[in-house]
Amino acid sequence: MEGAESTAFDFSAVTAGVKSVLGVFTTNLTVANIATVLGLVIVACLTLYLFYWGARKGIAMLESAFSGHGFHI
Repeated sequence: MEGAESTAFDFSAVTAGVKSVLGVFTTNLTVANIATVLGLVIVACLTLYLFYWGARKGIAMLESAFSGHGFHI
């Protein structure tokens, strides 16, 4: 083929960017930071679960109240 040009992508900029980002993460990664993130994730999950449980309880109470079975907690 005449005139066919190589369109190879230069990955040097991508590699440099990935190394830079990984360098930032590894320099800031400590046991205290990992514990903080895990603690926040656990608290967030528990909070969402309690909201879910409370919403289901509230809906069940309303359905019970309007179905004529009385209002029970």
